[in-house]
Amino acid sequence: MTEVNKQRFYKKLAVTGLAFTLVGAGTLGLHSLHFKGEPTVASAAAETYTTTANLNIRSGPSTSNAIIATVKQGTQLTVVGQAASGWLKVSYQGKTGYVSSEYVKKSASSTTKTYVTTANLNIRSGPSTSNAIVVTVKQGTQLTSTAQAANGWLKVSYQGKTGYVSTQYVKESTGSSEPAPAPAASVYVATANLNVRTTASTSGAVIATLKAGTQLDVTAKAANGWLKITYQGKVGYVSGQYVRALDGMKVVSNPESIQVVVNKQNKLPENYVPKDLVYTTIPFTFKEQTEKKKMRSEAAAAIAQLFAGAKKQGVTLLGVSAYRSHATQSALFSSYVQRDGYDKAATYSALPGTSEHETGLGIDVTKGDGTCAAQDCFGGTKEATWLDAHAAEYGFIIRYPKGKDAVTGYKYEPWHLRYVGKPVAQAIKSKGITLEEYYGIK
Repeated sequence: MTEVNKQRFYKKLAVTGLAFTLVGAGTLGLHSLHFKGEPTVASAAAETYTTTANLNIRSGPSTSNAIIATVKQGTQLTVVGQAASGWLKVSYQGKTGYVSSEYVKKSASSTTKTYVTTANLNIRSGPSTSNAIVVTVKQGTQLTSTAQAANGWLKVSYQGKTGYVSTQYVKESTGSSEPAPAPAASVYVATANLNVRTTASTSGAVIATLKAGTQLDVTAKAANGWLKITYQGKVGYVSGQYVRALDGMKVVSNPESIQVVVNKQNKLPENYVPKDLVYTTIPFTFKEQTEKKKMRSEAAAAIAQLFAGAKKQGVTLLGVSAYRSHATQSALFSSYVQRDGYDKAATYSALPGTSEHETGLGIDVTKGDGTCAAQDCFGGTKEATWLDAHAAEYGFIIRYPKGKDAVTGYKYEPWHLRYVGKPVAQAIKSKGITLEEYYGIK
């Protein structure tokens, strides 16, 4: 086999990903093709190429290197350098690898620029807020732009999707791998029902009304104590008098985990909905089939076993409230703010996104006669005593135990059970600690 034919043979393998086995030391003359480490990659301005066939991206410039991704024909890749033997160094969905140049071609518009989002941002199907949202990306996300549309919008590529973003919320990347700086506080929240206006004044038209507890994306400070915000793709202004920065608040990265920690410092992603909610089979204090009877499937099975175990020992329990949607929690918290004011409401009710009920893993229970539901009088009852002694056997903990207010952020709630699985629940019970203390976080 000639050297030219060998090169063609290996490039075809880059496309098909076919494996081959050496039969002997000289079979097909493969011993003559040997890479001694990665060759020097020439520095180049990023250019966009399009694959002309289904193609493997490999960890090095050779078919002997591992496949790190397989992309379909027509996929856009950002080429960041040229390696030896007809291979190109590319970037795709945050991964860097190599592809054979035989199966890519330079895109018609090859001048690309990388931008970084300066706020959580909607990518839309067209250059206007009237167009549909394709995907929402977080602050600090890198986007590749190949063209500039009219009216201050950019055409961008992100994870294989193409759309448009407003230039107001992106800045050109300097080439640094450092993410965009985080805002002074990670979460802002409305402390009262609040109008979003077109200008930084009460004379501006109202474009939305937000409930107390709504999370806000603050992008700038305007004059006279007003803040510029984005909300559901709209840009507007709110009075800073009714907005509070919650320093230290984080958005959890593992909302689907059975052991996820949700509290006043760790919130669920905005409008998070568990994927496996089911109706529980336990009796409740009400008959209606509402969301409050739902839990995640594993927790629903466990609470049924707990109720049955209690019944066998002469303890009758009823469910009071299990799952609570983000919208329900928002309305509930807002009603408490209207009644008692933001600061007092925050001592006994969770901000939207920080309630365990939104995880589908928490449930409030009470006595079989329905009395003392979510009230202090439940403490000390035989039902509360039984739960404290046996809940861990079924994978549940008393989430807000007595004397741990400073750790959990909430007063003692003997009625609030949280499913974490048997191993974790039993460890927490045996040590007399909280979920926060078990994981060593705030």
